[in-house]
Amino acid sequence: MALTKEDLQAIASLISQSENRIMTYIESHVEKEIQQIADGHKMLYEKVDREFKEIHEELDELKGTQAAQEFVITRRLKQG
Repeated sequence: MALTKEDLQAIASLISQSENRIMTYIESHVEKEIQQIADGHKMLYEKVDREFKEIHEELDELKGTQAAQEFVITRRLKQG
């Protein structure tokens, strides 16, 4: 039994409708979830970046304190 032109057109129409439903689902569900994941990733990145900057500032302060202490110790050793 061979498929007629009308049968093939009906099959093509069903496939097209299925593709449209799939694309609608992807656009309304999958893309939304991907955007939520991306937004969450961005927020986490910004938080880590802020914390890294704070740690870097604290490290700079500690290095400054260490350099001052080394200067005082070296000066006292030279005097003594």
